[in-house]
This record gives sequence, structure tokens and C-alpha cells, in this order.
Amino acid sequence: MQKRWKWALIMAVCLSMLTVTGCGGGSSNGSGNAADTMAPGENGINYEPYGKYEKPVEFTIGRHTNHINNLPEGDTIENNLATRYVESKVNVKAKVAWETDDMKQKLSLSMTTGDLPDVMLVDRELFNQLVDNDLIADLTEIYEKTASEGVKEFYGSYGDLLLDQVKVDGKIMGLPMTNIGNQHQLLWVRKDWVDKVGAELPKTLDDVWNLARTFMEKDASGTGKTGGFVMDQNAMNFSPVFAAYDAFPTQWIKNAEGQVVYGSVQPEMKEALQDLSDRYKEGLIDKQFVIRSNEEKEALVINGQVGMLFNPWWIGYTNYKDSIKQTPEAKWVAVSAPVDDNGKFKTIRQDPVGGGIVVVKKSYPHPEAIMKSVNVTTDFLYSLTEDAVQYKLDHPDELLTDNSRWNNDPTQIPMQVDYDDVLKRYYEDIIKADEAGDESIIQEDRIVSLRAYQEFKEKGNEVDVNTYGEYLSRIEGQREANNPNLEVILAGFYGTTETMKLKWTNLKKMEEETILKIIMGEAPISEFDKFVETWHRTGGDEILAEINA
Repeated sequence: MQKRWKWALIMAVCLSMLTVTGCGGGSSNGSGNAADTMAPGENGINYEPYGKYEKPVEFTIGRHTNHINNLPEGDTIENNLATRYVESKVNVKAKVAWETDDMKQKLSLSMTTGDLPDVMLVDRELFNQLVDNDLIADLTEIYEKTASEGVKEFYGSYGDLLLDQVKVDGKIMGLPMTNIGNQHQLLWVRKDWVDKVGAELPKTLDDVWNLARTFMEKDASGTGKTGGFVMDQNAMNFSPVFAAYDAFPTQWIKNAEGQVVYGSVQPEMKEALQDLSDRYKEGLIDKQFVIRSNEEKEALVINGQVGMLFNPWWIGYTNYKDSIKQTPEAKWVAVSAPVDDNGKFKTIRQDPVGGGIVVVKKSYPHPEAIMKSVNVTTDFLYSLTEDAVQYKLDHPDELLTDNSRWNNDPTQIPMQVDYDDVLKRYYEDIIKADEAGDESIIQEDRIVSLRAYQEFKEKGNEVDVNTYGEYLSRIEGQREANNPNLEVILAGFYGTTETMKLKWTNLKKMEEETILKIIMGEAPISEFDKFVETWHRTGGDEILAEINA
């Protein structure tokens, strides 16, 4: 097949984002030629990634409640094009044991009664509980021998970072969903305003504040109400400002001695908070940000009163794209600013595990069947192999009714994986296809973005808002998310300790309240020192000891 059948993209839109869920690209040596029958191998198990069982092998799965509403008539969560493809390739069937809106409560009850399904998708806390109670299978050998080259290629893009999250005493105890990289905050700026006031796009933190000040002083919006920055109530969407001071609130980071510390209580925070407090007092930060709803914040941008904000690459998939309805000449660009004194735009690597971890009950006799299901499902979702592509072409009436798979895929195991650097791959594929004038060299999902890019180049803001949003995210956002001056710092810890289960809620509340009070001028900067002392004394030191142990 042509290159268009490379890995396809999957992304869970922000939403918890995602969570991001994620996106995909690349190529694989997946199997469209697996044997029709499967002979026993070592220990009576054939580890062939695509080996087909002579008799159906079934597993049960506990799932979140099915909210899928785009299945063709007659299809179900257990019987649809995706599940039928897996059955046709490896003869593995899935049966829903139960569905729930509260996985934690349901699994906790199931652990008590011993009535666990064969497969579960769990968070870190439940994962640790299942490990501690010796209830789930060691998947090390299964992964090494049965995982497809496609799945291994995805996981391998994270180095050791991803699989290390699910290893216990060196054993792989689960299959993690992935949280792609480069989903950090970017500075989005109205470039038409920059040109209007005779300024330049900012680089340093002083540049950022000066530009916001200039917008307001020269009333760049022409409304008489030009504002500065909008921000979230917890102030964390201002992470680039903190990072310019080498401050990383809410993040577990390693210090110079290699010990894990909590970013919110480090001395670098103090100077950053003082700066934000000064800018709030000056009016460069929306004075009502604490009481505004998300809709009200969006309205400030959409109605053309605010021309600067921090947001990730996927801003085009939010309501901000509607700004061209009110202001057809609006031109938004993404900038990696502010940079630090070394010219670096810093960010902390988010938890690489996104959405959960697939685990298999220890007593289930065919854990390799679960891996086979994941292999084939991944081929299907990402159009990895010629066989998977042809299967969908042969069954056009059985695809999801809106031709979408971003939301709650009706697969045997609702697990999505992707490359760590998929945003870079995706953007580069679009540019290459555009330069070549040949959309057949990329896979289907990216054609939508390619066409949006080409239409925007031709028509500018005369395109519809959805096309504009696709352009903003897939061109402006993805390009800037991979700016060469980006410095990604690995976090020192992901997860939850025993003390965190008991004390973290109160510690977080104290942290958020202190930061807001200081920024808003309701507390002096000296309040930060009191917060740090209290944080350490009321649980922080215990948590740090657990992490560093």
C-alpha cells in the first residue's frame, strides 16, 4: 500500500483531555497474514502476536458506562465493526461483565467479593491496590513475546518513561494508555493587534507584559474595553510565567541533589508570585478572573476584548475559534514565550500514562489473548496494516455513523496508544503532503487537517469556523508545540502515596488559596513563607519521604 496507510491519529479532545488522549502516525510490520489456526507453543501458549485460535477465546471486561451514540443500527458495544475485525483475525471475543459510572467503587466492591472481570481499565490507585493484593497477572513475557511491532513502536517512543510507570519489581503489570507529549501552555496572540500597535511578537517575560500593556494603552480592540490576560482560577494556565522563573507549581521535580521536591513550595515560586501580583494590581490580568465562568472568559476572547492568553496547541477545538465570527480580521498565532534567561521555553513532562492502565486478572488462563486483541484493535483504529484498511473499505456501511472514533471507541478494550512525539509527526506530514501536492501520501485522518490548511491559505478567515479551528490547532498549535527552544523537564514522580490519600485534599486547598490571595493582593508575599512551613509540617514532609523512599 502507499504511505497513506501509515499510523493514523487518535486524540481524545481535552477534555480531561485528554488526555489527550492521543494522536498517531508512522508505519508498522503488523500482520495481515497471520495463520488461520494456532498451534500450542511454550507452556501450551502460542505467543504469536497474530496467531488465530482454533476455538473462540473469550474474556470479560468491566467498562465505564456505554455512552456511545454513533453505532450503526443493530450494532452493540460487544458486536460492531471493530470487535468483528478482532474476532475475524485472532478469534478472541469480549463480553461486558458490567458497566459503571464509578469504576473505583465498582472495582473496590469486586475486589471484596472476588468477582473481578478478566480485564479492567484502572487508574494508578486501583492499579496499586490490585498489585498489592496479588490480583493481576504479570504481563512481562506476554508483552515481550506477543505485543505487535506497532504497539511496541508506540511505547518505545517514550523511552523507558512509559513502561516504568507500570513496572513493579521490574515486572510489567499492566498496559498503559498513553498521554502524548508537548501539550503544554503556549502564548496565543492576536497578530493583527501586534501589527496595529506597531509592536513585535514577544520573547521574554518583559516582552509579554509590555505587549499586554501596549494593547491596553492603545486600545487595540477599538472597543474602549481592551483587557489584558484572562486566566483560570487556579492560575496554573500561567505555567509559562512561572517557568520563566524556574518555578514549577503543582509538579514533583528533582532538585540538584536528585531528590524529589514539590515545585509549589520552592523558593523560585516567591519571585514569580510577586510578579503576577504586580501585574494583577496593574490590571494586565483580568481583575474578575476568580468569579468568571468559563463561558464568560471565552466571551472576552471571542468578542475581541482580549488579545493574549495561554492555552495548549488544541485551542482551535475550543470555542475560541469563534472569534472570527465577531472579528473577521482576527489573526491568532502561537508563540513559545516567555523564555528564560537562556532563551529556553520550559515545561514539565506530563504524566505519560493517559486514561488508565489495562490489567488482566491473575487467574485468567489466556493473558496473551488480551495482547492479541490490543494488537489487532490498534491496527484497526490506526489503519496500521493493509488488511485493516481493506477491511474498513469492504464494510463502509458498518463504520461509526459520524465516521469518528475520538469518543469512547466501541472496541473490545477501550485503549488508545500513540507516539510521544505525534504532534511533530502529524504537523510534518501535513506540510510534506501540501508541498508535494499529493494527499495520498498521508493517511485518511490527516487529510481533513491538510485540506483545512490548504483552504485557509486560499481563503484566509473567510473559511468556516471549524476549518479555521482545524487550521489553528493542526498548523499553528502543532508547529509551535515543537518549537526548537522548548526544554522538556521530566517530572520526578507521578502517582499517589499513602499519606497523599489522607492529606492531599487539604494541602491542595491551602496551596490554591494561598496562591490566589497573593496574586490578588489579598495577602502579602510573606504569606508564601508561612504556607511553605505549614505545607511541610502538615503532611508535605511525610509525602516527600514516601516518594523519595
